[in-house]
Amino acid sequence: MNRIFILLSFIILHPIAFSQMITNEDRVYDDNIQTVLLYAEGDQLNDPVIRLNTSDKLRLSFDDFSDESYLFKYTIVHCNEFWEPSDLRQIEYLDGYFEDEINEYYFSFNAIPGYIHYSQLIPSPNMRIKLSGNYILKVYIDDPSEANVLFTKRFYVIEQLVNVETSIPYYPKDLMFTRKKQQIDLTIFTPDLFNVEPLQRISLTIRQNGRWDNAKKGIKATSVLMNELQYHYPNGIVFDGGNEFRNFDMKSFLYQSMYIKRIVSDKDGYIVILHDDYSKAKKSYETLNDINGKKLIKARSDQISMIEGEYAIVQFTLKHPKIADAEVYVLGALNNWQLDEKSRMNYSSSAKQYYCDMLLKQGYYDYMYAVVPKGSTEGDITILEGDHWEAKNSYTILTYFREIVPAYDRLIGYHKFSSFEASIK
Repeated sequence: MNRIFILLSFIILHPIAFSQMITNEDRVYDDNIQTVLLYAEGDQLNDPVIRLNTSDKLRLSFDDFSDESYLFKYTIVHCNEFWEPSDLRQIEYLDGYFEDEINEYYFSFNAIPGYIHYSQLIPSPNMRIKLSGNYILKVYIDDPSEANVLFTKRFYVIEQLVNVETSIPYYPKDLMFTRKKQQIDLTIFTPDLFNVEPLQRISLTIRQNGRWDNAKKGIKATSVLMNELQYHYPNGIVFDGGNEFRNFDMKSFLYQSMYIKRIVSDKDGYIVILHDDYSKAKKSYETLNDINGKKLIKARSDQISMIEGEYAIVQFTLKHPKIADAEVYVLGALNNWQLDEKSRMNYSSSAKQYYCDMLLKQGYYDYMYAVVPKGSTEGDITILEGDHWEAKNSYTILTYFREIVPAYDRLIGYHKFSSFEASIK
């Protein structure tokens, strides 16, 4: 219980965290800020996508452990297909104000520790988006200088101008991958507008679930037909099949659901101890339902989740010999899919196990274990989770078109599909 007291004391006593280098990722820079959500209004599990020139809205919400409310502001930054700031000026992609305030907030009720819950619909009537593309939402205090930024979130504004046809064949081009990897076969059907220099001006990004560490970026067509782009690489566009996600349900602290070993509580809060995990690399594939690594913030039915949901230190334990020249991370939306210090596991030689603690709000969580070899930035899930062609993964194909005047990357296609659906076509 000492660990939860020390961690929460640190958060409460530090209203503004030390400044960090700000990146165009889903990342939190202030330890007071927890449970940042950005999704298409209506369903927490929706992707943060809005259609250009429509009334679509995103819902932003987050908790602040400070003991007083602040006037938080936000701005929006247009990026190219590689998430670098574009050369556009804000006046070229925004109508109205270039920053706005977050005025909707509520104090938590009966929660230990207490927090303030903030919420905002984006874009607001004061700030309208004029161009499609990748965008960064930047939330800050006072001004958007790096020392004042609290967190950044990615979102997308789309013009759906292309159609995508996908499949995942049982027999990939490289037969060494049979029954393991998932090869994405795809064809893009384009209108006449985009037949001008399609090889140079159209490119794709493909993501698996919510991950960015293993995303395939800058993919160009291998051949062009009339209104059709084909992608036939010698070894295919291949992802690890992986496995179904592990999960735990802590919507209530009154009972221990499956995968929770024990719940400890006192006046300082809660500790949720999960059952020990083990490698699934050598086990047969087992069909399980999951939410592809996402999180669902939800408390008991008699609670208002956003202001009555409580926090707990969740303890992860992985029984496994130490993996040489590599680090092990907990991977999923529970830590914004980041392979960082908050999700890195420590190793106990005496107990022969990896362990990690995370501060999480009541809800349902998916996760996996990823191994990152020394010198790499990409997680390998196959070492601890296995590698199965049958695994049900969610894929997103982002189609970009390079506009010349003004010079920016239009997002002309956002196509999401399940590997299960694609494999049975």
